[in-house]
Amino acid sequence: MLPHLVRVAAIAVIAFAAGPLPRPVAAAEMRAELKDEVAAGEAELRGALAQRQAPADLIAVRGRLARKFREAGWAKKADEQHREILKLFSKAGLAKNGGVEASWAAEAQFWVLHARFDAAMQQRIAVGKGGKPAEQLAAQIRNLRNQVIGEDVAPATPDGIPDRKGGLCGDLSVQVAAYNAVEWRVAVAVAQSRLLSHVAWVIRETPSPADQSAEDQAQWRQIIDDQARDLEVQAQRLVEAAWAELGKRNLDTPWRAEAKRELNRFLPRQHPLSRLRGEKWLSALAEELQQQLRTAGMIADIHACFDRHVAGHPDEMLGAVQVKATVAPDGVIALHEVDHADPVVGQCLRRRWSQRKDLPRGAAPIELHVRLEFAVL
Repeated sequence: MLPHLVRVAAIAVIAFAAGPLPRPVAAAEMRAELKDEVAAGEAELRGALAQRQAPADLIAVRGRLARKFREAGWAKKADEQHREILKLFSKAGLAKNGGVEASWAAEAQFWVLHARFDAAMQQRIAVGKGGKPAEQLAAQIRNLRNQVIGEDVAPATPDGIPDRKGGLCGDLSVQVAAYNAVEWRVAVAVAQSRLLSHVAWVIRETPSPADQSAEDQAQWRQIIDDQARDLEVQAQRLVEAAWAELGKRNLDTPWRAEAKRELNRFLPRQHPLSRLRGEKWLSALAEELQQQLRTAGMIADIHACFDRHVAGHPDEMLGAVQVKATVAPDGVIALHEVDHADPVVGQCLRRRWSQRKDLPRGAAPIELHVRLEFAVL
């Protein structure tokens, strides 16, 4: 029988993008205006310190400078400012009431904790020497669950954002959301959703213990799949609640785009990141058959996979994907070629279509060759 300890979650060696992280920019390539903005921010801070400005004013000065450092890719310099903000906020006894100072403090706390997520992501789940593989894997998963994932907590209201308890995810809820700053409450939910999604993926990649029978290994895989699905449900609930909060309060924040990208992973048709500009069929197919393939979701699948690319390249405005495939008489599809520079598009489409056996069937194979052009929303 499988150890009961394997009712937990794991994490991957994946760089956790916990928010809208600007791409690091080498000093030699940094835009001149960004250099000037950083220099101006540093000068403003020196002036504020010399004038002994009030904590509330000094917090804002440090917060603006931290954003410029982060935009330039200088995370350590940004975190220095974030830690000073937290010290100022605490020393001045300011209220965690969602006001301006509380929002700066929530932002600072978020990014300080983000560094801990990076460290946690360096851990692996693997079978070591000695001991029983099943027990080793179960212990590693359990420990990581306690340290990182925590537990889901129902929201106070049906449409509210759920909290988490325990682990680094719980720290986000307790230490960041406690400031009552709505924007960073949303950021917490998006960050937690991403982490849980990564964990779900890693759980599915967890190896089966070699010291078990075929029957126990089958049970192991079932437990693994159940855990992954449960975490995905929790991740989706978090980001849907964050999106609802953004809409309810009509917030215009960079986290709106981040929430949209996260929602797209779960509900690509309801929350597309791009729109279809053009559709050109390069194979001689009757219009009726083309419509059947559209209805079956072939075009939607290509669109969803292009959005996987857009999620990593939000500044790209236009794009095109050309696909060649064959649908066999039994409904199984063979993907021959995906013409797009980003391999993510082809990888995504291969995963989707390797599981599909529900496409239109005919007496002869259907040769599919289509070019789609997209514009990013």
